[in-house]
Amino acid sequence: MDSRHLALMLLIALPVQAGTFKCIQPDGGIVYQQGPCAASDQGAELRVDTRPPGDRDTARRGKNLSVEGQLKALESARDKERKARARARKAATVKRSGAGYDRAKCAKHRAQVARWQEDVRNGYRTQEEKAHDQHMLEYHQVLVERYCAPE
Repeated sequence: MDSRHLALMLLIALPVQAGTFKCIQPDGGIVYQQGPCAASDQGAELRVDTRPPGDRDTARRGKNLSVEGQLKALESARDKERKARARARKAATVKRSGAGYDRAKCAKHRAQVARWQEDVRNGYRTQEEKAHDQHMLEYHQVLVERYCAPE
């Protein structure tokens, strides 16, 4: 066996180190790559949970990592958020009934409602941006109800 065959066998026998790295570039951009981040970038290797949903560790902790389980958890969280917003809106309405109207604050929040409605209509890059824009719109709509006289 010559040295080429020996080198080839060593390369095949070495374990392959494949990882996913999340690198934050100096300009703030995020890049996912297979190799380590450059010296000028910040970041670290991502640990990806590749265990199947029925794994004993997850069952012991009571987590359901199946797609259906995750969907139910997301829907439950959204329902809780909607109910909390409805309670806040109801509380603001109760406060409004005893509070006076403020024309300046009314105008300010109506302008904010128009701005956030425009942002909502323009679309989103991420789900977080969508949730933020909708939350801000609802927030200012509640304040319009509070500070503006009924029409």
